[in-house]
Amino acid sequence: MKNLSPFIAAAFLLAPLHSIAQSSPAADPGKASAPPRSFVVIDKNNDGHISRDEAKQAGISNLNFDAADKDKDGKLNLSEWTLLKF
Repeated sequence: MKNLSPFIAAAFLLAPLHSIAQSSPAADPGKASAPPRSFVVIDKNNDGHISRDEAKQAGISNLNFDAADKDKDGKLNLSEWTLLKF
């Protein structure tokens, strides 16, 4: 029994280190992060896309819009929006 007590003491001393070493939980992949404010403000009809007209009203040139519209569907989704540099 005497030999067991140093192991128990070590376990109590090292237990807090285990919780510190654990990483924080990863973000829930099911929850999308909120779009940037610039995207939300320009998306006037809240359809999740920025149309050419919405972009034009925001002062985005056709050249920049066309360069960002990778799938050439005439609107910018959030990932295409992140390609624009102001």
